[in-house]
Formats: sequence, C-alpha cells, structure tokens
Amino acid sequence: MKPESDFQHVVERFRDNPFFEGPDDEDELSNSSDDDPEEDDGDNSGKPPKKSLKRRFLCFSVKLGLSGFVLFCLVTCYYYMQVTSSRLDSAQKWETPAVVYSRPLELTLDQNLTFDQIVNELSLLKYRKTDNPRNPGEYNYNKAKTRLVAVRRPFDFPDGFEEKRPLLIEFEKGHISAVRDADTGEELVYVRMDPVLLDRISANGEEDRLVISIKEVPDKVIKTLIQVEDRDFYNHHGVNPWAIMRAILINIKAGRAVQGGSTLTQQLVKNYFLSREKSFDRKVRELFMSLAVDARYDKETILEMYLNEIYLGHGATDIYGFGLASYFYFGIPVSELSWDQTALLVGMVKGPSLYDPRRNPGKALERRNLVLRLMRDKGELSPEEYEFYVKKPLGVIDRQALNVMKVPGYMSFVKDELNERLGPHWLENKNLEIFTSLDPQAQQAADSTVRKVIPELIRRTGKRELETAMVVSNWRVGEIMALVASKDPSYPGMNRVTSAKRQIGSLVKPAAYLTAFERGWHLGSAVHDAELTVRLQNGQEWKPRNFDHKFKGWIPLYQGFAESRNIPMVRVGMNAGVQNVVHTLKLLGVKDDIEPVPSVLLGSVAMTPFEVNQMYNTIASEGLYRPLSAVRYVRSGGNNVIYDRHAAMDSVQVLDPPSVYLAIYGMTIVTRQGTAKSVGSRYPDMVLAGKTGTSNGSRDSWFTGFDNSTLVTAWVGNDDNTPSGLTGATGALKLYDDFLTRFRPVSLELAQPEKIEFVNFNRDGYIMADDCTDVRNYVRLPVRSDNIRSDQLVSCAGDYGDARDSVLDNLY
Repeated sequence: MKPESDFQHVVERFRDNPFFEGPDDEDELSNSSDDDPEEDDGDNSGKPPKKSLKRRFLCFSVKLGLSGFVLFCLVTCYYYMQVTSSRLDSAQKWETPAVVYSRPLELTLDQNLTFDQIVNELSLLKYRKTDNPRNPGEYNYNKAKTRLVAVRRPFDFPDGFEEKRPLLIEFEKGHISAVRDADTGEELVYVRMDPVLLDRISANGEEDRLVISIKEVPDKVIKTLIQVEDRDFYNHHGVNPWAIMRAILINIKAGRAVQGGSTLTQQLVKNYFLSREKSFDRKVRELFMSLAVDARYDKETILEMYLNEIYLGHGATDIYGFGLASYFYFGIPVSELSWDQTALLVGMVKGPSLYDPRRNPGKALERRNLVLRLMRDKGELSPEEYEFYVKKPLGVIDRQALNVMKVPGYMSFVKDELNERLGPHWLENKNLEIFTSLDPQAQQAADSTVRKVIPELIRRTGKRELETAMVVSNWRVGEIMALVASKDPSYPGMNRVTSAKRQIGSLVKPAAYLTAFERGWHLGSAVHDAELTVRLQNGQEWKPRNFDHKFKGWIPLYQGFAESRNIPMVRVGMNAGVQNVVHTLKLLGVKDDIEPVPSVLLGSVAMTPFEVNQMYNTIASEGLYRPLSAVRYVRSGGNNVIYDRHAAMDSVQVLDPPSVYLAIYGMTIVTRQGTAKSVGSRYPDMVLAGKTGTSNGSRDSWFTGFDNSTLVTAWVGNDDNTPSGLTGATGALKLYDDFLTRFRPVSLELAQPEKIEFVNFNRDGYIMADDCTDVRNYVRLPVRSDNIRSDQLVSCAGDYGDARDSVLDNLY
C-alpha cells in the first residue's frame, strides 16, 4: 500500500484537472465519512462506500456518450459503406468518353503489303524497335529487310479477345510472302494487328479516362506507386494514423505543408466521392469513407479503382487514370510502361501541374529521378539499371500524338453515321467502343497529298481561298478508308465531303453512257461530234459546246468518252433518254430529286464529294449498291455489340453488270489516252479507271478514280462558287496522282461478266462479223453480246455502206 503522501499527491493532481468533477473536499475521497447522512447504520466493515448521486450520473453520462459515439461511428461507417458500394459496385463506375479505333491491319498474302507499309503501321501503333523483341509492342527486322519480328499486343476485338502473339513476317522483293508464329514456325493464314486508337468522343465534357484492369498493370507500376504514395498500403485499414502524425510533425518542423499523410484509399475517396474543398467536415467524411471502402473491398480492387481515378494532367480535357495517361504522355498502353516512364507517371501524382513534363520538363525530370532512386534503394532496380534509366530523356510524345492522327473530317462523318444508325442519343450508352474502317495509312497519304498539292495549286492560280475535299473508300466492301474535309486536314470546321454540294460536270458521263449501253450503244459506235441544237420544252434552244470549242466530226464513242467531249455525250444521252439517265443516277445512289433536263447530261446536277464517291462505288462494283459506311461495330459495356454493320448491311444489285462493265472499261481508256492519261503514263503496267469533271466556268474541279480496291474522289474549288481557274485534269487529278505515289495502287482486275465478249470495230462503227487478217484498221473492244443487232455486223469483204448514216438514223 502506497504511503499517504503519495496518495495525497495523486489527489492534488486530479483536483487541478479541469475535467475532474469529484467532491470538493479531500475528506470525501476517504474510505469513511462520519458526517454522511446516507451512511448505513449497520456494519459496513469491508464494503466500498456508495458513490454520490452526482458521480453516478457522471459515470452514466460518460458511458452513454461513449456508447452513442460508438453507435454513431458504426452507423456512419455502415452508411458510407452503402454509399460507396452503391457507386463502386455499379457496372459503370465512370462516365467515360466513347473510344474510337481504326481498322486492324490484316496480315494476309492477299493484301500484298510492302515492308514499308508494315513498318509504318507499327510506327502508328507506337511499337518500339528493340534488339530482342519479347514483350508486346516490340519489333525488329534484319538489315536485308526480308524478315521482321513483332510481338502483337493482346486486344479485345468485337468478335473475341486475342492474346499477345510473336509474329515472324517474311518478305520477297519488298512484299509480304509469309506470316508465321515466331515461336513455333507455324505458317499463319490470317493475323490482324491491334487497331490504332484514333479519338475519344465526350457527350457532356465528362472526365477523360481509359478504364483498365489491374491485370493489365505491370508489377513495376504497382510497386512504385505503393513505395512512393503509401508504403503501408497492405497493412492499414484505409487510414494510417501514424502517417498522419508523422506528416503533421514534419510540416510543423518545416513551417509549411511539405508532406501529406493520406493513404491511397483516402486519395481515391477524395477524388471519387468528395470535392476539393478544404474543411474539417470534408476530412471527417474522408476518414469514415476510407474506413468503409477498405472494409468493403480487397486491396487489389482498391488499387484498380485508384489507378483509374487519379488525376494526372490536362490535355484537351483533364486526364484521369494511368490507362489514359500512358497514352497521353507516351502513346502506349499501360502494360508496356518502362521503369523511367513508370517513375514519371507515379511522380506526377504528387503534383500533375507542377511536374507536367511538357510545361516543366526540368522539375518533371528531377521528380522522375527521385522516384527511380527510391526504387533503387528499395532493391527493385540494380545500380546499373538505375544509371541507365536516369540518363534517359523524358521521352514524352507530342501532345497531339494521343489521337495518332487528327482526323476531324472523318470523326464528323462517324458521328453523323452513328446519329443515323443508333439515334441522336447514342452517346448515352456506357463504355462505348467504336470500331471504324479508317485506314491510318490511307489517311496519312490523303493528308500529306492535300498539304502538298493545294498550296501548289494556289500558287499557280493565285486563288488564295482555294479549298478541297477528298474521300477514299474501299469499293469492294463499301467502307470509308480516309476523309479530308479541308485544305487544312486538321481543321475541325465545315466538312466539305458531306456538305459542299457542287455541280459535278463530266463525272456524270459514265452513268449516262452505261444507260446507253443498256439500250444498244457500244464503245465502238460512231458518234457525230458536230454543232448541235436542242430545243427545250419551254421553247428555248440549247447549244452545248465542247470544252475546246472544236468539233472532230465522226468519232468512236469511246473517244468521246475518254476525251470528255460534250457534243457526243449529248447526242448519245438524248438518244438513250434523259429520264432514263436520271433513273440510272438514282439507282447508283443519288438521293436528291433530279429534274430530267438535257443539261443533266453535262453534269448540271449538284452532289457532294461523298455522294459522288457513293455513285462510283456502285459503278466500280458493277452495279452492286451498298451504302458507304465508316462504322463497323459499336460495343457497349465491354462485351455488348449494339451495332454490327455486316449484319445490318443490305447489298442490292441495281444495274446489269455487263453495261456497268462497259462503263468501267471506258474509264480505263480515260486513264490510258484520255483526260487522265498523265496518271496512266505514270503507271503504264497497271489498269486504272477514272473520270475528270469540270463544271461551268471552271468553278469546280473533280476527279474520281479507282484501282483494284481503292476509290478516290477529289474536289477543288472556292467556297463562294467563284471560278477556280482549274479543270478536272489540272486540279483534282493532281491530288489523285500524288495520292497514288503515297498509297501504291494495285492494278484493276476486271471480272468479265456473262454477255460480254470482245469484238473488232472498224473506223465507221461496225462490228466485224468474222476475223479479218488486216487488223490495223480495227479496234478490239468489249460489247454486250445480247445487244448486237444484225445491221451492226459486217464481214471483212462485205459491202456495208456508210455506217455513219445508219447511226444518224438512230440519233436524237
């Protein structure tokens, strides 16, 4: 038992405590009290004295208060657990922009891809050239450029997920000759690369992020993040009181806020649920919610949510999450981050603006190297690795490189198509992924062509306001491969491909001629190129003129076609019937009403470049109409395909293939010896089809041409419809010519349909009924065998009179 003096000392200490509310008298603390009126008259020996009413009330109040506090904490934690769970357990945790992808490059022998094309595609995909490719996104090739090894990234395609795959691509004479599995040597018939990330479409300016799974994140990222931001992450329960106390002491010592004590869980809660307001109330809610989140979710789930939520800078919009940041700063998926890149992103968590590598490269480099030093000290990096990585530059890509190519014209078309296919509220679907048919290499080629050719045309003509539009499609499948809406391909203004309706001039002639082919005309028929007067329904007279204001007399139809002469076109078209020509235009895909007047035969009808491309797509496919499209698939929520073009696409055979074949054949003559012969002379061993067009007063310069799969429509003119000073051959054709130097053509292979046979025509337009020994006076051309009339046939030795007279009898 302590001496009385010691006990007295304790009593004095409690008496001085302002929170002590016991008796005022020292005697009241003793074990006996003779003066207590409530003292029991019995023997109280060995029994503790009864507490006073005041003291018992105090004890009850304390217990009640503690119980209430504990109950309040439990209820609060339960409430916040329900609040956090209701949002974090939802299928869509974040309002993410729609992600837009290009087509995947298909590695097949049919594609006849070149070595340069494949290397260029790998560059667009941000694959890295390394000495020993082993990881996804790496490649290398030998000095002879006959073998290339690339490790394809894993990707979740609309029709299924495909794992990473090492590929060995072999080349002969610069073209792909075999594709093999680089590990097994197995020859692969079909392989596709991952698509290029093109753009992200936001509905209401929501935060921009690319949601990732924890499985996609390398260990180095997780280890670095925990080491730098929350070393006790796996040991605390959402809040680390020791870290908070340590931060307080350090900040007091420094006299300013230099360190925080927030855990990763607190940072997640602050960013996801709370505002940036600095108040005691917000901090209390943060603590309770952090405890609730840690109680409800395992550490891996919390890490995944953190990696998707943390703010990491500002581009066109705020950048949230490591998934998007890795693309924004380095152009690669998070799974391929190197140690130096990881250190930079983790280092930026402390201050995304302060350590922005583009705005403050010096501070960003210093912070990155500090993080690398921490990882070296932790033993995650060897001294040699540390020295290697700290010497590397920041390696941040250009700000625009996230959208590999800036394609506002193409994206405008995609949005319009989605509005049409899915309705005006399509962006309300969650986690949208849009897979398009954009060919990055075709788009690059078109962009480069416009940037080079249009300034040259401006210098030549002096027309400083000259504008252009260009659309590239794959006519075999009816897909838009590339689109340029302005002379500045990166300018997000008016989309002239879909909005600029202009007179198409001679681009109408293939449609008019194929109408005539269905009615008995042939490519070798004789047509009179002489002055012509047409009386219109209103009584007025129309006298069409050739562009050169000259007449050539009697010429074969194919010559008038190739040289785009107006008088022969009007004669043939009037004979075939203007109304029939208008009907053909409608079948080819023209939606607008067209008044059937004779001037239609010379292209007075107005169309957009897109409508022209649609019309020629139907021609190139020999009369098979399919609506042009830029969207292949749309997926919502990760695995729900809500639009499949292939399932929704309707193809209709609208015209008789033999007649269209003859029109295509005529267009090949245009590129060999007609108005587009400059292109044909550049590629003498290739078959190309095309047609120039010039509207009245040289206001609009047009060209449409195609090879074995790619169809290009180009327009040049002024927005105010003033004369451009250019014809189809001196303006738009230059764009096509330059495009072909960048996107190598493949010779057109014309599939000869039934009812088509090749015959000899003489100079007077007759078909030779037998084989003649002297072929110098004849031209061999295809005809519709079912349209050959007996009066169009002659024998070599026969007396056939004047064929031109019989032709005149059939003309308008």
